[in-house]
Amino acid sequence: MIRLSFLLTIPLLAQPVKFREHLVASDQRGGYQVVVADMNHDGKPDIIALASGLRELAWYENPGWQKHVIVEGIRQPINVAVVKLDTNRVPVLALAHEFSPQAKRSIGTVSILENESGDTWKRTDIDKLPSSHRLRMMNGLLVNAPLTNENAEAPDYRGGTPLVFYKPGEWKRSLITRDDDGVVHCIYPFDWDGDGTQQLLTASFQGVFLIKQTKDGQFTRTKLTGGSPEAWPKSGASDVAVGHLGKKRFLATIEPWHGNEVAVYTEQKGEWQREMIDSSLVDGHTLLTGDLDGNGNDVILAGYRGKGASVNLYRFDGKTWTKSLLDEGGMAGAGCAIADLNGDKKLDIVCIGTSTANVKWYENLGK
Repeated sequence: MIRLSFLLTIPLLAQPVKFREHLVASDQRGGYQVVVADMNHDGKPDIIALASGLRELAWYENPGWQKHVIVEGIRQPINVAVVKLDTNRVPVLALAHEFSPQAKRSIGTVSILENESGDTWKRTDIDKLPSSHRLRMMNGLLVNAPLTNENAEAPDYRGGTPLVFYKPGEWKRSLITRDDDGVVHCIYPFDWDGDGTQQLLTASFQGVFLIKQTKDGQFTRTKLTGGSPEAWPKSGASDVAVGHLGKKRFLATIEPWHGNEVAVYTEQKGEWQREMIDSSLVDGHTLLTGDLDGNGNDVILAGYRGKGASVNLYRFDGKTWTKSLLDEGGMAGAGCAIADLNGDKKLDIVCIGTSTANVKWYENLGK
């Protein structure tokens, strides 16, 4: 049974924390992704901002947010990941660029960016895989998830989409699976089994799947949920994140691809039961969970880039999910990250906007 619930205030709900917004940058044409990482080894988390409409990648130094350009002369950057190698105290980065959602027009270059000294970086191209779209680290491996099959065409984008990995230092492409059909919009590394190693969740036209690497190096793929029940290509899920309410685990999704719905899945007798908690997103594009309130219960963050341009927060009061607005109209939420940016042991939020072309961080002030 699907229930729709997005009340703005509930008397029994504890007062949520407050946030103060700070502008980091306002020139991010086509803002797409932010990553939080200590870029100069001073113990303070910095912000990497990726904007698909710019021909550069830059990071902003905490606390004054001075801009440092990492690489220039790139086209259509789409994703960046931090690769932590023991040989360098400054993070090594992986960058996917020369992207197009139409695979036949996408070069899909994957590059490694290594700091040589100061603001000087070396770029090494390691692969060209059409529509390379999501880069994430999992158990020391760089995972690359193209958006579609290399021959896929709109609107159905049919065809097995490759999911691959590279071993740092060797940087040779190895296949994980081609079993995801259609658009794969999100990959989410997470210690699903609680064994100290990461597994991988994928969100695609087929739904949400769990990928595990076995002891012999092979990969298994298990379906958790089909996502949106609508017909292809409005089926499946666009983004997925894992959260906890106390010790109980849940899945959060945006459905369908670039969709309007936020759904929550809880496991009951081995089956994941779907509850739609919002249907008001327009071009939903970023999804996170985090214990923003410090009470042991994760809050869901969902941002959207279309009309209305907002970042929403959803809290569970024991019976229903409550929606509040982090930034209404001032942030076309394409990508967000959750981290303690000012060292006060409270989780803050940083987001980048597409049409709003900005980066902001939202300081968690507590209650």
